[in-house]
Amino acid sequence: MLEFKKHGNHSFAILFLRVLTGFDVGYVADTLKKIWEVYEQLKKGVLVDTPKCRIPSSGLTVLIGYGPKIFNLPGVRKKIPRDFFGKQFLPAIAGEPILEGCGIKYSKHSCENVGSSEHIAIQFISETQMATHRAVVETWQHLYGNYKNQSCLRLTKLYTGFQRDDGRSWLGFHDEVSNMKDAIEREGTISINIKSNRLKPDDFWTESGTYMAFLRTVIDLDAWNKIGLKDQELIVGRDKRSGGPIIGVDRGGKPILVENNPSSSSAEFYDPKFHDHPDYFKTPPISDTTEVKETASSRAILSQSHIGRTRHISMISSKDPTSRRIYRQGFDFVASLSDEKKGFGVGLNFISFQNDPKRLFFILTDPRWMGKTNFGGSPDLLQHDILSVMSAGMFFVPAREKPFPGASIFR
Repeated sequence: MLEFKKHGNHSFAILFLRVLTGFDVGYVADTLKKIWEVYEQLKKGVLVDTPKCRIPSSGLTVLIGYGPKIFNLPGVRKKIPRDFFGKQFLPAIAGEPILEGCGIKYSKHSCENVGSSEHIAIQFISETQMATHRAVVETWQHLYGNYKNQSCLRLTKLYTGFQRDDGRSWLGFHDEVSNMKDAIEREGTISINIKSNRLKPDDFWTESGTYMAFLRTVIDLDAWNKIGLKDQELIVGRDKRSGGPIIGVDRGGKPILVENNPSSSSAEFYDPKFHDHPDYFKTPPISDTTEVKETASSRAILSQSHIGRTRHISMISSKDPTSRRIYRQGFDFVASLSDEKKGFGVGLNFISFQNDPKRLFFILTDPRWMGKTNFGGSPDLLQHDILSVMSAGMFFVPAREKPFPGASIFR
C-alpha cells in the first residue's frame, strides 16, 4: 500500500539520484536497500548512527519513483512498463512547451527534464521541516559518508516546499478544493490494476503501483497582480474570498455564486458544500430573478476558466485509465533568483498520481481541457503567461515490497 499525506500543513522535499556508469545493478540494489533501511528507522524515530537517541518521526512518509532510464541499465530484470514507454515530458528547452499541444512552457531562465535525466526520485513529506530535511541529510550522509565518494548513486537535484496553513495558493485562491476526498475513488485513480489497466503479463508486476508526475512551476505574480479581482475570479472560476464556485456571469460581467453561499459572512472559512464544482455543460442553477448574460456566453466564459477546464464531470469509473481524474498534491515554494531586480520567486511543486500517465497528458494537451492555454480564462482576460516550468518529470512508483519498493526491477 502506498503512503499519501492528506492535505494539511506539511513540509515537502524531493531529491533526484543518478546511477553512475560502471556499477553493477546488484550494487545499485544493495545501496537502495540500505538507504531504505535508513528511512524506516527515521519513520520510527531512530537515528541510524545513534540508535539509542530518540527523535520525533513527525509523521514522515517516503516514496520512491523510477524514471525511464532505470530500465535501460544493463542487467535489470524488468522491461519498462508498456503504459510508461514514451510517456515523458518533452526535452527541456527554454520557452518551449512541456508537451506537444500544451500551453504551459518551460521557464526562459532555467529548466530541466528530471524524468529524462535522472534515474530515481525520492519524495519526503512530514509534519515538520526538520523531519523532511533530516531525511535529505541522512541520504546524503549515507551516500557520501559510508561510501567515501564511491557510491553508485549521485544526488543531483533537491527541491523543497510547504503547504500553507491558510489553504490558499500564491494566487490568493483556495487550493485543492476539488481534489478527491473519497478514499475509494482516490485509490481507483491512483493504483495500477491488472484488469482496469488491461495489463499484459509482463507488466503484472506493476499492479498496485502508480505513476507520479512532478512539475516545479514558477508563478508570475507581477503579471497576476495586474489583473483585477473580478477578472481573476473569472479566470480561476471561483470566488476569491470564499472559494465558492462561480455558476454564472451577469450582464455587467460580474461573477454569480451559488445561491445561499455565505460569501457575505464575516467567517474566513466556509462549508465545503459551497466548494462543490458545477457542471458548466449543464444549465446552471440560477434563479429567474437574476439577470444573466446569454446562456451560451456565460457558459463559454466559465468553461474557459481554470476550474472549468480541469474539472469536467463524467460518470466514468475512476479506475478506468480513460478517466481524467488525477490525485494531486501541491507544495508552495519561495526560491532565490539571480535576478538583481527581484531576488526571489514563488511557485508550486505540483505532484499528481494516476494509474496511467495518459490521464495527465490528456488534461494538459486536449483543447477542451488545458490544451493551448497557460492557466485558464479567455485570451482577453489572461493575456500573459502566469505559469512556467523549471523542472518536469514522470516516474513509475512501485508498490511496497521487501526489502525496498522496486527491488524486483533489479533482482
